[in-house]
Amino acid sequence: MNILISNDDGIYAEGIKILVNHLQDAGHTTYVVAPLEEQSGTGHGITLHQPLRVKEVYRDNCLFGHSVTGKPADTIKVALAHLYDEKNIDFVISGINCGANLGTDLFYSGTFAAASEGTFWRKNAIALSLIVDGNDLYFESAGKFIAEYLKTIKDLKFPIGTLLNINVPNLPMEDIKGIKYTKQSNRKFQEKLIEREDSQGNKYFWLGGHPIKGDHVENSDLEAIENGYISITPVKLNLYDNELEVLLKENTKKEKYETNRS
Repeated sequence: MNILISNDDGIYAEGIKILVNHLQDAGHTTYVVAPLEEQSGTGHGITLHQPLRVKEVYRDNCLFGHSVTGKPADTIKVALAHLYDEKNIDFVISGINCGANLGTDLFYSGTFAAASEGTFWRKNAIALSLIVDGNDLYFESAGKFIAEYLKTIKDLKFPIGTLLNINVPNLPMEDIKGIKYTKQSNRKFQEKLIEREDSQGNKYFWLGGHPIKGDHVENSDLEAIENGYISITPVKLNLYDNELEVLLKENTKKEKYETNRS
């Protein structure tokens, strides 16, 4: 298959290199277009007020891909609208991200944004992340998994506006218990603003915090990860909510009735 690869950790990140190696070893043709520098937490932003500069990147004396001086979503636009517009791209895969993308992470994640931009272009898309919980990083586990998993879905055409968000426990492959198809959790962050002062006496802030579980969601991505399973969450990008529409219509009828009575 022809697979377009991006990330938000930057084109020189270890995760993207390992992903490319495993996909190429599995016989796939890879096209890498990724941010020049790390773009974690940039969400689905795009660059409108400055130029995007594209350069060839070599690793181990071979052409590895193209860097883009923009955000993850920009890289997919550049790839599909220009660099590889004549290629028949079968999958867009963003990763392997160095860190979890669980729960509300998806709204901030550049990894997820690159994959969802591929979805907008009606390509099968996957966001692939490795949970980081120590000094040892098992990118190889995520790489081996996705190469095998693609064999099972290679002939599947995803419904329009959908993609997969995959999180892999930070474990050796032999210690991972299996896969689970999961729901998006309500994992959130306990926000923390760290106030500091520069050499001129001006205040500035570092945004920080730590994840908290939030409300329990049965069979969630977080639950799967905590129990040693790979989490595969099907995601739909259409944000329309029928439940709220019904509530609004009911409230409108009620308010209109009470106004007429007065």
